[in-house]
Amino acid sequence: MDKKLIAIDLDGTLLNSDGIVSDATKLHLQKLKEKGHIITIATGRILNRALVGTDGAEFANYIVSDAGAAVFKNDGINKEWKEVYTQALSKDIVENIASYYDKGKFMTINICDRNNIHHYDQTVNITEFLENINEIIHVSVSFINNEFVEEYLKIFTKKFPMLKVEIMQDSFGEVKWLEIAQKGVEKYKGIVEVAKLEGILNENIIAFGDGLNDVEMLKKCGIGVAMQNALPKVKEKADYITFRTNNENGVVEFLKEYLVDI
Repeated sequence: MDKKLIAIDLDGTLLNSDGIVSDATKLHLQKLKEKGHIITIATGRILNRALVGTDGAEFANYIVSDAGAAVFKNDGINKEWKEVYTQALSKDIVENIASYYDKGKFMTINICDRNNIHHYDQTVNITEFLENINEIIHVSVSFINNEFVEEYLKIFTKKFPMLKVEIMQDSFGEVKWLEIAQKGVEKYKGIVEVAKLEGILNENIIAFGDGLNDVEMLKKCGIGVAMQNALPKVKEKADYITFRTNNENGVVEFLKEYLVDI
């Protein structure tokens, strides 16, 4: 069987409702990795939060974090994650985004580097706030209610044409928010970079997801698999839908059927 790149979202996909990866899932993915398949986490989380949620992600070869704005490789020796690339945001742009903060509509602006999420809510000067942040990889904006999401999607898309602004929603909640990164950033782009490094054709990429930021990944990868618990919009774009949910090891149960070499 050809070597596969298996790209897996975290929240609502690989992680169960307790926010962990089951031991059975870790074991099976580790076995697939040892067989030569490339296990790649593809998440909207920052690197540090991806590692915490997966107990170090030792079963993975790569992590595509920040919904594609950064890619890291497991060095396989020192349990360190080496940067493949990042597409950072300038502090000037983030200052401009923060200038739109409206306490009657916004909850917080989350400014993310690889290790921390910094919550800005206009209680401090934004310039001073940004001084202690070295590299901003992406920004997310949460609102008091969902009606403001569409409003600011239009505002930010018009005001910041150099940025990618998209609505995000997970399968396990009604809350929507905005994710902001450099133009062209998406999970699929990060996955393609991994595929190039590993010499894997797109037809041999299997991607799993459940939320809105997984739609393009599932459409563009060779095999797109939506979780049983995925949002309807995600299921519409998938080639397959798992029989089991993220709470029932849905990813691994699908792989056991689809990959018969283990």
